[in-house]
Amino acid sequence: MSPSRQTGFVVTTVLIGLVVGLACAELVVRLFALATPLRPVFGNYVTDPHLPFRPRPFSRDTGHAAEFAYDYQHNSFGFRDIEHDLVKPSDTFRVLGLGDSFTSGVGATFEEAYLSGLQEKLDQRTDDHPKVEVIKAGIPRYFPEAERILLEQDGVKFQPDLVLVGVLPNDVADTYLGLDAVTADPSGFLKTREATALGAFGSLVYRYSHLGRLVLRVYMDRHGQPHYWDMFKEGSFHEKDWVKMEVEYGKMKALTDSTGAKLVLIHIPQRGPWTEESRYLPRRFSAWAASHGVYFLDVLPAMEHNPAPDRLYYPKDGHCTPAGYAVIADTLFKYLADQGLVR
Repeated sequence: MSPSRQTGFVVTTVLIGLVVGLACAELVVRLFALATPLRPVFGNYVTDPHLPFRPRPFSRDTGHAAEFAYDYQHNSFGFRDIEHDLVKPSDTFRVLGLGDSFTSGVGATFEEAYLSGLQEKLDQRTDDHPKVEVIKAGIPRYFPEAERILLEQDGVKFQPDLVLVGVLPNDVADTYLGLDAVTADPSGFLKTREATALGAFGSLVYRYSHLGRLVLRVYMDRHGQPHYWDMFKEGSFHEKDWVKMEVEYGKMKALTDSTGAKLVLIHIPQRGPWTEESRYLPRRFSAWAASHGVYFLDVLPAMEHNPAPDRLYYPKDGHCTPAGYAVIADTLFKYLADQGLVR
């Protein structure tokens, strides 16, 4: 065999071995479910000129997660809500709810989400009051900066009298990662910044290769991930992110002041066990809110003192169950009534 043929044979053998090796690795990753799965519920998103992404307007996502079935329908803004006229009807009090997947009600039916529960409780009042509309604008994977942009671009158009913002511990990590950490792929799926950096090839790998997603996940875990072990205390590595959140809430306060609306921050705890670190967020933001003329509600005590706290969250998924959302709705309704924030 000539040297050139020998070289070609070696190269071909190496390439075949590489392809076979990658195929075997892909099979192992799939068999043992080692990669982060592409969840169909995160497969119907679109890009937006201002926001990092939004659910596709007028879309409907149905299916089964590990612990619950879901049916998420979206209006013309991509909100999990019914349609609302932009022009506020006369004798109507409008509430705008912003937040992430807890505010959109992941894990519950539309009627069981806490903003729907709040709407129902407000409607059931027997005293004389104007009609109340609760506009439900929670979007999964959102955090304070994205929520502030949504308030600027869409929220103020509805002329809200009251703006509610869900605040969760994972907002700190999402603030650290930034607006471009997760974006919408042309396929409709949400993908990471690392996959986006690989271009069209990265999109194909992220969508179709479990091995590729595993490699990207390992890379992300080793480069630039939040310091979860050093997050909920004074002077932590994430102090700049706590300050960034306060800046975003300050911008929301300026927006609501300019329109005559009130602003309420709602601490929604993630699933326990709850420790002293769990109290850092409500302690910090309640103090910030008090010094900036913002209302603050901490739902953690209501969750902790519930007779059956284990029933309030899905053990694997981590979102609230319908029972957990009911606690949030009840606590929120009582707070708004006690503070005289709803008419």
